[in-house]
Amino acid sequence: MKTELLVTCLVASAALPGFVQAQTAAKTTDIGSVNATGVADGPARSPDDGPSATGVTGKELGGGLMIDESGAKSKSSVTSDFIQKQQGSADVFQILKYAPGATAAAGDAWGINQGVISVRGLEGGQLGFHFEGMPMSVSSNWSAFPGQWIDTENTDIVSLTQGSADLSSPDVNASGGVVDIYLHNPSKERGGLISVSGGSNNAKRVFVRGETGEIGQTGLRAFASFSHIDADHFRGPGSDTRDHFALGAVQEWGGGSRTKLALTYTKIDRDTYKNPTLAQWNAGGVKGAATNYSSTYTAGDTSYYKLLSNPWENLLVSLPTDIKVNDKLALNFTPYLFYGYGASGSASVLNENSVGYGNTVNAVDLNNNGTTTDRNVIFYNPIPERNTRVGGTLKGTYQLDNHTLTAGVWYQYSVDKLYRPYSTVNADGTPADASGETNLIRTTSGAVVNQWYQHTKDKFGSIFIGDTINLMGDKLAFDIGGKQMFLKREGYNEVPSPITYNEAKHNPFLPSLAARYKFDDRNSVFASLSKGYRILPEGSLYPRYSASTGALTTAANPNQPSETSTTVEAGYRYQDELVSLSSTLFHYQFKNRQISAAVCDPGCVTTPIDGGKQSGTGVDFEAGLRPINHFRPYASLELLHTRIDSDIAVAGDYLPTTGKNAVRAPKVQAAVAVDYDVGRWFANVGIKYVGEQYSTFMNDEKIPSYVTGDVAVGYRFASFNGIRKPELRLNIMNVGNVKYLSGVYSATTNAKATTGTNGSTIAASAPSYLIANPLAVMLTFSAAF
Repeated sequence: MKTELLVTCLVASAALPGFVQAQTAAKTTDIGSVNATGVADGPARSPDDGPSATGVTGKELGGGLMIDESGAKSKSSVTSDFIQKQQGSADVFQILKYAPGATAAAGDAWGINQGVISVRGLEGGQLGFHFEGMPMSVSSNWSAFPGQWIDTENTDIVSLTQGSADLSSPDVNASGGVVDIYLHNPSKERGGLISVSGGSNNAKRVFVRGETGEIGQTGLRAFASFSHIDADHFRGPGSDTRDHFALGAVQEWGGGSRTKLALTYTKIDRDTYKNPTLAQWNAGGVKGAATNYSSTYTAGDTSYYKLLSNPWENLLVSLPTDIKVNDKLALNFTPYLFYGYGASGSASVLNENSVGYGNTVNAVDLNNNGTTTDRNVIFYNPIPERNTRVGGTLKGTYQLDNHTLTAGVWYQYSVDKLYRPYSTVNADGTPADASGETNLIRTTSGAVVNQWYQHTKDKFGSIFIGDTINLMGDKLAFDIGGKQMFLKREGYNEVPSPITYNEAKHNPFLPSLAARYKFDDRNSVFASLSKGYRILPEGSLYPRYSASTGALTTAANPNQPSETSTTVEAGYRYQDELVSLSSTLFHYQFKNRQISAAVCDPGCVTTPIDGGKQSGTGVDFEAGLRPINHFRPYASLELLHTRIDSDIAVAGDYLPTTGKNAVRAPKVQAAVAVDYDVGRWFANVGIKYVGEQYSTFMNDEKIPSYVTGDVAVGYRFASFNGIRKPELRLNIMNVGNVKYLSGVYSATTNAKATTGTNGSTIAASAPSYLIANPLAVMLTFSAAF
């Protein structure tokens, strides 16, 4: 059945161009003329010519869900025509939700809380996330928090490369692909944009952007923006607030050279949603007590929501500079700075006469009452993280006859501090300091008690070189290249322990090979072979100890192998004046695959599970049309078969996982979206189907398949009194109000007690899940000035 379905899709992919070509010939008068950019113009859209106040043109392929790609790798891009019709605070995961291979589950409707994403069955920690060329994944475990990066109104384009990173990509974890995000380019005209929104769960949002326009004849233009959103939780107690500032500037130097400044700063104060187990979901549903944290405090209750807040702030600065030296030589230099600081709140209970501090046990006054003999004392033990990293990529491109030579270097220095201090709890159950930086609990000798303290320094670098060889009048091209990486992680353990320092050094070489061939202006094929790499999270450098006895619970393992991957792709593209489609066959093999699993108490610490070997085979397909009587449909499909190719070591035994399916890897997912835009009136409808997903390596627990849909409708008014192109837009998310689990938050090895291959019983461990937001609406008024 799987084979038949795959063949059917491939045959359909091959047959569609001819069908569309015939339809195009028969209906040219229906779609109007084709403009200079190859975009089919429909009848006149509006008395106000040009893009809308938010930048929507009404002409982009598939309603902004696709662009014509020409590279030798599978790639999907989402542009302004789609992005600017979503609710204003949508995060990058939500923007990519219809792309082939992308399984996105949001933390909430407003993009503030952390969601999850997997691509071709590979989790978000195996993707590189770039903001204007700089890496953004969290240094400690490569997780991603897209709500902390960029505003929707300032997002020009988001691209997903599903298979592997490019030679120049500044990543040490992108074994499964790359997401590139680009900040709004300042307008050459003076003006700005204002948006005001209100919606479900008492959501309120405002966005303001001012544009300088081109300043005299200097070639300099800039913008600055600010946004604020706050909303109550859609389930359980709590609320969230996000403030975001962005600054962008472009300096044109002439002759094709330019510098861009991209800066964003985000500050978030959010309460935490509980991610329930399947048993808790079945018992409580969306609103049930089992699926949510406590709304009121009783003495000793560690699940009181005010003990679990998650404040965070982020600063991203990138300065990509393109220098065109002459007709043959071009340089790019992208220096960057990343700063992140925040804390995941949690609380615990201990007896004061037995408090672990590293591998020591102490009598400690946990409640600040002057004694060390109290029992079952609650205290606050958040997990703060402070990460600063600076780096840069220098790349040169030289044209030599039919060769395009590329060479460059990348270097990054990072300092990350991840720790778990103990501090006091007030009588009303609130932490004395939610950040965990003050009111700290100390030993009798004056040392601050930390359950663990990881101080990690990274020195990452690479040298890369490549060549693109164009033959047969540029109809045939070969890409060949390689990247030599130099990676060093140093771990300074700052709690009592016989292990005070560890290091891990890795020097992988990553080759790549690709080819593409154009049959004509419409038909082309491509193929690629590439290696991927993901260094272990920093936790492998450190031992962990019991909070009550100081006994070793997890040994350091700095020599554990890092994850490697090999990906093969072969694809076909068809592109004409009306339709574009892309179909890609892919196969990947992983060794030492890392799967993130969270240990929650209730604060969550993400640790890697060594998944051993894993393989996957599948097909991605997407197709989009340019306007036909103002309609622009889009469709995507992925068929995926994964296989775990080894038994997994657990507790001195092995789970019999060989032959099982991978976690977070639906076998089928599909999306259909239709955009309608006549200038004044517009509408956008999207439907996504996601097949069932396993949440354990033993495949003994899974979440069902689901279908969800989102709708946007709006009206653009005529300009008046200096207010240009005002727009009213209604976004409806989960329009069917479907109650479902939208994603696997933390996978585990086995949900049921299992007999290992050596005969021992391996205890069960329950996975946790994300709950989809019910029907939510947001009404937005936007206007340019």
